[in-house]
Amino acid sequence: MSLWGLSWSNAKILGEYFPPLIIMFWRFLMASIVISPFLFYSKYSFNKLKNNFIELIGISIILILYNYCYFKGTYLGFAGIGGVIVTTLVPTITTILSSYIYNKVYPGNVKWGVFLGIISSIFLLNLWNLNYKLIFISGNLFFILGAFLWSILTLWTHRITKNLHSLHFSFYIFLFSSIIIFIINPQSMDFSIFTMGIHFWLNFISVTIGAMAFGTVAFFYATQKIGAQSASSFTFLVPVSALLFSYLLLNEIPNIMTLFGCILAISSVYLINRSSENNN
Repeated sequence: MSLWGLSWSNAKILGEYFPPLIIMFWRFLMASIVISPFLFYSKYSFNKLKNNFIELIGISIILILYNYCYFKGTYLGFAGIGGVIVTTLVPTITTILSSYIYNKVYPGNVKWGVFLGIISSIFLLNLWNLNYKLIFISGNLFFILGAFLWSILTLWTHRITKNLHSLHFSFYIFLFSSIIIFIINPQSMDFSIFTMGIHFWLNFISVTIGAMAFGTVAFFYATQKIGAQSASSFTFLVPVSALLFSYLLLNEIPNIMTLFGCILAISSVYLINRSSENNN
C-alpha cells in the first residue's frame, strides 16, 4: 500500500513528460509483460477466459477510466491530496454500494465509519469554498470520479475472481486495457518514451512495476480472498504515505483542514475495517 502512496507523486511527475493515454498504454502493456511469467505457476484455462471475456472487457474499460482520472487529476492538482481523497473515499463508497447492491445490513460502527467518511470529504475538498470552476481546475473532480470508479472495480473484481484466478484476471485486464487504448488512440504507442532519462524511468518503474504489477495485483488477490469491503479498507495505509511522499518529492504542504480531514478519513476506514475483522 505504501507503493500506492508513492505512486501518486510518481504520476504527477510523469504527467510533465507525456499525456495520460501514452503513459497508460505503456504502463498497462509493461505490467502485463511483467506478470506473464508467473502465469505458468497457476492453473490456466482458456474456457474461463471465454466465459468471462465480456466482463473482462468491461472491467478493463473501468480501469482505463480510473487511470485517466488518476493521471489527469494529479496533473491538475496536488498528488498528496489526490491520494488521500481517492483512497479514503473508496471504502465509504464501496460500503454504500455493497449495502445497496447486496442488501447488506451493517453494524453501528460501520455506519459511523461511513458518516465520518462523508464528513471527511467536506474537509478534504474544502466544500465551504465551493467553486465549480475550481473543482475542475484543482483536479478534485477527477479524484472524486476516480474513487467511484475504483469502488465499482473493487466490487466487480470480487465477483469475477470467484471464477478466475486473480493473477490471470490482472494479466487479462492489463493486456486488454493496453489494446483498447491503442484502438482508441494509436498515437499512444509513442516510442519516444524510450529516449527519456533516468528521472522519468525511476518514476515509471515505480508506478508500473511497483504500484501496478505488484500493488494492484496484491489488492485484487486480497479482494478475491477476503472480500471487497475488507480489501478496500486496507487502503487506509495509502493516505499517510501519499502525503509524506508528496511532501518529500514535490514539496506539497497540505493545510490544517486537509490534515484534519485526513484524520477523519483514516478513522472512518478504521471503523469499517474493524467490522470486517470481527466478521472474519
